Amino acid sequence: MGLMRRLHRDRRGISAIEFAFIAPVMALVYFGCIELSMMMIADRKVTNAASSLGDLVARDTIVTNADLTDIYAAIDMIFEPSQGNAARIRVSSLYEDSGDVKVRWSDARGTGITAFSVDQKVTVPTGVVPTGGTVIMAEVEFDYESAVGFVISTQKTLGDTFYLKPRRGDEVTRDRS
Repeated sequence: MGLMRRLHRDRRGISAIEFAFIAPVMALVYFGCIELSMMMIADRKVTNAASSLGDLVARDTIVTNADLTDIYAAIDMIFEPSQGNAARIRVSSLYEDSGDVKVRWSDARGTGITAFSVDQKVTVPTGVVPTGGTVIMAEVEFDYESAVGFVISTQKTLGDTFYLKPRRGDEVTRDRS
């Protein structure tokens, strides 16, 4: 009985016990913050890549195969040190035709994404393509997989789409020769 009273009054190990309860929760929060930060950086890269893709294409009046190769290389560099070539990229020229938005030309790079066909109808937010005008649509998707995998253990698809008006003329044409 005396031993039980002594153990009940003894407070020397209480800090260690409290630490044992709190440490796993703190580690989970710590690794969760790291993973969330890394995913936010990847999302910023996707947004930057989509914006840059659309901007680089919208600056031209004619886009050639060599131009697209250079643009794709620049987009890959945005994703460094990740593998930028793992991103799915599609760039398209859209035009308005009697209230419908259709594709003038489209190119895609990556597994799981294809270019739109010519004159295919696409759905875009209202007012994006002006009446009788054209717009460059740049789409980028990237499958984010956590390097730590402690909190975010599944793959997340990050994506963004940008719409830009051609800068040097009414439209950007595509030269496939």
